[in-house]
Amino acid sequence: MDKFEAAEFDVVFTHMYEFCPIGIQHIGKAKTWVWVNSGALWDYVAYFMGLPLPPSYAAPMMADVGDSLTFMQRFKSIIGHTITPLFVYKFSAGPQTEIFRKHYGSNFPHLTDIAKEAPLVFVNSNELYDLPRPTLHKIVNIGGLGMKQASAKPLPKEYSDLIEKADSVVVFSFGSVANATLMPKEWKEAFLGAFSRFPKTQFFLRYEGSDIKPPKNVHFSHWLPQVDLLRMFFL
Repeated sequence: MDKFEAAEFDVVFTHMYEFCPIGIQHIGKAKTWVWVNSGALWDYVAYFMGLPLPPSYAAPMMADVGDSLTFMQRFKSIIGHTITPLFVYKFSAGPQTEIFRKHYGSNFPHLTDIAKEAPLVFVNSNELYDLPRPTLHKIVNIGGLGMKQASAKPLPKEYSDLIEKADSVVVFSFGSVANATLMPKEWKEAFLGAFSRFPKTQFFLRYEGSDIKPPKNVHFSHWLPQVDLLRMFFL
């Protein structure tokens, strides 16, 4: 920690999974810091930023719903938004605060109080495909920031031939985080059924299974040249 403080960093980026980095940057006295979300904005980050999350349409992030909720889904949304900050206080921020107070004195501020003062929040998402919810000027979406035209290569022929004949293209992938083959069959059929309703659009899916037959405009692949496929949006 002495070396960290002596470095006199201009900015520190802290990840949202733990509160410990927030305490570390506080001790290091960096000139400023940014709270980083590796995906969509987490509910407890929004909560500590003072961002209102109306449970009637802004359901908890992990809820299997959209932005049009039934009465029961809204009721569950209220429960989820209520217990999330309590869970964070009890099992994450609270115990970690006690560790800092053990080493740096009982007056060390609670980590959630430090979190509330975050100057900026970076969210690795894009408002064009995120579910609608309120936001603040200090919450900045940075999804796609790392994509550059220079990193794209010409598409293989099997892709370019399909794209040349298409009115539009959709790249659909859960990445390496979730194996799409493990989804319930009704989910797969729902996705493919929706895609089949847009015959002039070519859908490229990262899918490693052979248990379901795709429509003519849907193409399965074990690997996708994702950057190369998406480069058309940067032309």
